[in-house]
Amino acid sequence: MQRKILIILSFMATPVLRELLFGLLSDHHKPFDSIEDILHTGLEVLFMAVIGVVLFFIIMRLEKTRETNELLDRLVDEKTKEVTLTQKTSIEALATLAEYRDSDTGLHLKRIQSYVKIISLDLSANSRYKKYLTDKSEYVEDIVLASLLHDIGKVAISSEILLKPGELTTEEFEVMKSHTSIAGEMLKKANRIYWDNFGRDSYLALARDIAFYHHEKWDGTGYPKGLKAEKIPLSARIVAMCDVYDAVTSERVYKKAWSHEEARKMIIENAGSHFDPIIVESFTNVEKEFDRIRLEIQD
Repeated sequence: MQRKILIILSFMATPVLRELLFGLLSDHHKPFDSIEDILHTGLEVLFMAVIGVVLFFIIMRLEKTRETNELLDRLVDEKTKEVTLTQKTSIEALATLAEYRDSDTGLHLKRIQSYVKIISLDLSANSRYKKYLTDKSEYVEDIVLASLLHDIGKVAISSEILLKPGELTTEEFEVMKSHTSIAGEMLKKANRIYWDNFGRDSYLALARDIAFYHHEKWDGTGYPKGLKAEKIPLSARIVAMCDVYDAVTSERVYKKAWSHEEARKMIIENAGSHFDPIIVESFTNVEKEFDRIRLEIQD
């Protein structure tokens, strides 16, 4: 407020200062020497005061608008964060439900997310997939979130099959494999609702691809479609390798956990058969991070 009052006073003082300055510089001019000079200067002071008051209200209005916009921006940011957090929490709760029906734990999901993020960031910086990944806005954030739902289809598998301690029969394995198609179709429908409302895909499109195809293999021997090489969505190829790494390095009632070195050897040996060779190369770039996460996030 003081600054605004000073602006008005400076406008008002301008004619007076000018009159005094002319008196100092000119031998023929004496400040306020006549009634006309006093009236003229007084009118200018009044005019400049009016300009100052107008500017004062303009500045006040602009500042009020700026403060309102800042408040709205903060409210939008807070609401966006709230919605994002609610969405993420809901997804994690839903995904963890599927994990708890299996022999895995919620920490499996946390490790998978960490592995997926590390690989995706490395591929974005150091591979021939770089342009594909960097051209897609928020790809890394979306695939990390979408990876939570990779096994959500297991909620539809009976406990007798899902929790069977021994080897599955051929018929039981066919039922188990259906968790990919069940999840893929469910997430496809969910993304269609988003598309119908907003005219674009959400992270659910990645979640659909991951859930549907993360058991496909690079050489075409996986399921459910037997897709081969780059016909398998990149998101599914990334999650496939991360999921296998976590599966073999985690201890379960029916098996011992492998060491990082054992898992590393297996993944490298299966480059070009089970796994995308480029993703395996990325894994070798960041394997120390995988080992660190494996040790830090324990069941």
